Amino acid sequence: MRGAGLVRGWRHRRRCRRLARACRQDILTGYIAACARLHADAFDNTPMIAADLELTGLDPRRDEIVAIGWTLLDRGRIALGSNRQLLINADASVGRSATIHELLDSELAAGLPPQAGLEALFRAAKGRCWIFHHAALDVAFLQRACRAWAGVAPPFVLLDTLQIELTRRRRRELPVKNGDLQLGRLRSQYHLPQYRSHGALTDAVATAELLQAIVSRLDTEKSLPIGRYLKIL
Repeated sequence: MRGAGLVRGWRHRRRCRRLARACRQDILTGYIAACARLHADAFDNTPMIAADLELTGLDPRRDEIVAIGWTLLDRGRIALGSNRQLLINADASVGRSATIHELLDSELAAGLPPQAGLEALFRAAKGRCWIFHHAALDVAFLQRACRAWAGVAPPFVLLDTLQIELTRRRRRELPVKNGDLQLGRLRSQYHLPQYRSHGALTDAVATAELLQAIVSRLDTEKSLPIGRYLKIL
């Protein structure tokens, strides 16, 4: 397993060098260079960023990002002063997502251009491990947006709370029913409070809190080594 990890790390660094050379935006180039050097060790000593997107739909080929939210974690603790939520001036209407996210087209019209939102997000994410709930969806949208902005799809070194919980249950041979791994339902099972709103920032903080709860259950005596749970997308 150690040999496989070394090969994965070598491939990741080589990919980062290639992407940094091709990148057209300095902020993203700096993020990619830091990503190549990122050393994710134990939960308590790995800088992290929990992020969430609000979208006009679930298809990254045609739908758009309308809000970005994030919070930072240092030494395993959420830095509430780092909380940010940005509305994005998307070309498309929020459509059906307005009912879920309580966003109006008029609000988004006053939002930031997509490139400004990406600049702020990747400046905050430099040198940090990402935390998502259902990472594949958010990463697909962010990589597509970055291709349009900077000419490259950046790498993500991340923890996915949905996948970590799924792995934990499969190892213990626990059943997983449809909907069991939704963010709100998982928070209830870990005895975390429910938030009434479901904006990008609220869900980013909710995901960070869920990871803290999962970590405390996985290892209650010391800082959890996170290498086995890391994904690179």
